[in-house]
Amino acid sequence: MTLKISDNDNTIKNEILDGQFSSSMLDHILYLPSFIDKDICLSVMNSLDKLEKDKSAPYTDGLLNNDADSYFDPDIEYIDTVRDRIFVDGIKEYADKVRSFNWSYYDTDSFHCSEMIIRRYNQGSEFKYHHDDIIGEIFPHWFLRRQNILTCNFYFSDADDYDGGDLVFTCGKSFHPSMGDIIIFPSNWMFYHEVQKITKGTRYSGTVWLYYGSSKKIPNGQRHREIYDAKSKELT
Repeated sequence: MTLKISDNDNTIKNEILDGQFSSSMLDHILYLPSFIDKDICLSVMNSLDKLEKDKSAPYTDGLLNNDADSYFDPDIEYIDTVRDRIFVDGIKEYADKVRSFNWSYYDTDSFHCSEMIIRRYNQGSEFKYHHDDIIGEIFPHWFLRRQNILTCNFYFSDADDYDGGDLVFTCGKSFHPSMGDIIIFPSNWMFYHEVQKITKGTRYSGTVWLYYGSSKKIPNGQRHREIYDAKSKELT
């Protein structure tokens, strides 16, 4: 999917001169509650419970512990609906509300929607502090040369379904997300974040990225497979 956003340079320049752009990091984290329909959230969680976790999900360098189950672009109902809801509506909300994000710096024809990763955080699961500004990363069957611009997290579980599991930023903002919420923020190194350890219940959530660059598919995923297997052995 390629995202195209019309840009008005004069409007942006006027807003800068008028002092409408915020310099606070906190204002660059956008929380959109109940953005995905609850019926869709319930259906996705039910479908995931019938799948085995994807052992070829992206390598996380030990930051995500083994108590979490990962699903890489799962072939289940409503996944495309969720992706479109985020990248058709969510990104536009971000561009409208976070005015300091200047689209004119980029060739927007090169913006793309990434693969989707959904995770089931079980009791004991956590994802330690990290950022998402990935210029080259290995995924199943793909070797990516790209720069992530925005991280889009979405949540299927109700807030009362789990304890712990807060999304916490080092810049001082935190969330205990609920069903249908999405949170969008810059992927760069200034926005380190973590998922705190789940102490009770289960938390279903996922991530997609707005990225700039290209993804080149490698036949049969051979190069990825070799590197992934080698890295996996390091953790065992």
